[in-house]
Amino acid sequence: ITVTVIENKGSSREKLTRLQAPAGVNVRELLVDNGINVYQSFTRWTNCKGKQLCGTCIVNVSDGRPNTNWKSMDESSTLRSNPDSYRLSCVTFAHGDITVETFPPINADQWTR
Repeated sequence: ITVTVIENKGSSREKLTRLQAPAGVNVRELLVDNGINVYQSFTRWTNCKGKQLCGTCIVNVSDGRPNTNWKSMDESSTLRSNPDSYRLSCVTFAHGDITVETFPPINADQWTR
């Protein structure tokens, strides 16, 4: 499958990367293994390493959402004030082509970022 990553969308540092991966790949793992940061601020060093404990690895699945797994109740609760396309990359698995955006704008009550 192809995972297209848009980093820093809308800024002068916007970058597009296309990664090839096997179906069922964990999005956080794929991005981190390819040097793409999914964390903002100090959470880059203080995150939970993909255990779904911190809620800081938010990405926007801007295309191909049906090619990912369903959100769990925990993930939905963590992201409740954000658009449905927002996912925790640590618990998102791609089973077909998707496009993700790193550092999407988040609502003020997303206290974890």
